[in-house]
Amino acid sequence: MKLLLAMSPTILLVVYSQLITKWRVQLLGGNAPAEAGRWGRAFAYLSDPYVISAYVAALVGSITWMFVVERYAISVAFPIYIGLTVMFVVVAGMLVFGEDVTPMRVLAIVFILVGVAIGSRS
Repeated sequence: MKLLLAMSPTILLVVYSQLITKWRVQLLGGNAPAEAGRWGRAFAYLSDPYVISAYVAALVGSITWMFVVERYAISVAFPIYIGLTVMFVVVAGMLVFGEDVTPMRVLAIVFILVGVAIGSRS
């Protein structure tokens, strides 16, 4: 339980980063003129304050991750971190962006939860 609490800031920051990036890329990419091209869209993305906040959150998440691996075995912490991050991003993608809820995705989330439960006990 202490491990899950220790890694929760990292997970929340990375999930925030992914969701904000998806939201802004959808919004900005859809509004970009066709002649702007990839470089124009890239500039629009990288100059957007929300995208910048997503990158800052990812950086802070990396820093908080250092404190987790300082105290816990990476072989235990990393699979749990990845599993929970993927699970939260998938669920948030379904809830926030209306992405498809397929039986395979639900099964994948169940497997992730089982893996996290087993991994956090070791």
